[in-house]
Amino acid sequence: MLTNKELGIYLKKIRKKQSLSLRQVGSQSSISYSHLSMIENGTRKPTALTLKELSNVYNIDYIDLYEKAGYVDFIKSKKLSNIEHTNSYYIKNYGINTEGLTNEDIEEIKKFIEFLRHKKIKLS
Repeated sequence: MLTNKELGIYLKKIRKKQSLSLRQVGSQSSISYSHLSMIENGTRKPTALTLKELSNVYNIDYIDLYEKAGYVDFIKSKKLSNIEHTNSYYIKNYGINTEGLTNEDIEEIKKFIEFLRHKKIKLS
């Protein structure tokens, strides 16, 4: 897990590498450029939803950002990525209708479910 300052530096490097200004990132997301500046300066910790939005703008894996911010335990997420679940397992155990979804969609749902589980464990 990175400190807020380290996470901010990491996010700033990604933004700069893609030649984006704070205002451009703000216009491509619902995050104000001033809030982004505070995140990059390490004075604010981004929420999981903010990181998800940034991952979309930067076209990077949001789970990686969650791990760096401490929202997901790296070791646990690695174990989860090695577990093979079939579509029927998720339908049977979670009541999710995955009909018409791609394997990538289903993988994202699985990651999000595990993120929510981990969040609840940390809060209890």
